[in-house]
Amino acid sequence: MKFKYRWWGKGDVDASIGIFFDGFSKILSATGIMLFVFGMPADIVLGKIVPGVGLAIFAGNLWYFYEAWSLAKKEHRQDVTAQPFGIGASQLTGWLYLIMGPVYWQTGDAELAFQVGLAASLIGGFIEVLGGFIGRWIVKVVPHSALMGNMASSALVWLSFVGIAMVFDKPLYALLPFCMVVIDYLGKADKRFQKIPTGVVAVVLGAVIAWCGGYLTWDNFTASFSNLGFYPPTFCGGDIVQGMKGIFPFLPVIIPLQINNFLSTLQGIEAAKAVGDSYPERRSMVMDGCSTMLGSLFGNPFPTTVYFGHPGWKELGARAGFSLVNAVAYLLICLTGLTGVLMALIPTEAVMVLLVFVGFSVTAATFQELDKKYVNVVLLSLVPILFQYIQTQISSSVQAAGTTVEALTAAQFAEYSVPIQGIQYLGNGAFLSSLLLAGLLAYVVDKKYFHAAAFGGALAFCSFIGMIHAPSVALFPAEGIPFGIVYLAAAAWLVVKGLLFRQDRQGGKPAGGTLH
Repeated sequence: MKFKYRWWGKGDVDASIGIFFDGFSKILSATGIMLFVFGMPADIVLGKIVPGVGLAIFAGNLWYFYEAWSLAKKEHRQDVTAQPFGIGASQLTGWLYLIMGPVYWQTGDAELAFQVGLAASLIGGFIEVLGGFIGRWIVKVVPHSALMGNMASSALVWLSFVGIAMVFDKPLYALLPFCMVVIDYLGKADKRFQKIPTGVVAVVLGAVIAWCGGYLTWDNFTASFSNLGFYPPTFCGGDIVQGMKGIFPFLPVIIPLQINNFLSTLQGIEAAKAVGDSYPERRSMVMDGCSTMLGSLFGNPFPTTVYFGHPGWKELGARAGFSLVNAVAYLLICLTGLTGVLMALIPTEAVMVLLVFVGFSVTAATFQELDKKYVNVVLLSLVPILFQYIQTQISSSVQAAGTTVEALTAAQFAEYSVPIQGIQYLGNGAFLSSLLLAGLLAYVVDKKYFHAAAFGGALAFCSFIGMIHAPSVALFPAEGIPFGIVYLAAAAWLVVKGLLFRQDRQGGKPAGGTLH
């Protein structure tokens, strides 16, 4: 008898709603930030970026539907669950605040910010494809605690901190939804009698309060319908070529973010395998990168990824139907201008409460998963990324006052006890320095001093080429040379520690002697 996969299961309704709401909330947030915080023109945001997002998510979900169908047919199983897929939260906020935002704030050129974002996404997609071939090697070379710490730090700062600031900026309609998320999701309050997910209730409540308080108006809502139409994805090859001209300063952001991205995809594949759905690892990761590159060619600057959560949706009885639902829903909304209507209906800040929860949950899961001896690794990885956020806030603040950080001297900042040079040194290339510093410390914790010395050498190399601590990539930048020298000295000291540690072990003394 010929096997026929029944791709719609009892859990596909819940999975369709949950994954769409989780993913599209990010799109609504990003659209609101680009339009109302950055001030980017609607013809770029709604006419180019949003249709590109729709195409990328459509293509990716179709692929993962096919993967589930193919696996079910191969193994003659009806319980195969597709991998959830969408825009990565950390990548979205990283691209917004660390790539596109800075370009727009410095130049006032929205089109250039869009172009650089596309170029960054194309490079990011290539890194994702490369991850299909080197992902396992990265996992072996970089300590797990450093990778997890880097991911948790970026999620905490660029999802939770940014989101909380936006929530408290509009407390009348965003704070109560935030409190609901804190109580039910973070506090894990009893929800036995609650049939509707807290996230849905929180966003709807925020919208109702905003409407009742006059923050959202009928005039704006009806005006949003003027944007309805058909917005086909636009080929943006020329824009990418232009964006490549200004991409080098952002490589220290792109590379570590996308390493984390393809490792997250790898972890998602491993999680699916653990509950019985063994997808081809390399093929899934390569196609993930291909969807990112396809999106960038047609206007989407934000990298895509496999979401966490496959085991949970499988437990609910979902199969692959939710992938088709999400594919069609994204395409319909993004290509018809309905995104603008939804933004006029739901306030951005009410949606941001969900991203606050995502950031906290990723960070909490990291601390729960790792051995307590690695706590300092996570805390150290947080430092550069936190100061990168502070650097961004200072830059935006002085621009709001009509000047720039570059136009002011360090002495002027020092008068108000602001160590601006230290903040900039930490903020420049923060994602990469966070990963390398955390890796160095993790190997020291494990008493692998020679491995730690190698990370010290990597820190020195990145300093000497401007990937970290310097404002732009260059050979032996003035800002990076002192850091490179110090990191080399630290690496040399770690080699000495390693030799003494080896001598102690060979001599039968307690591991590490008195030096660690």
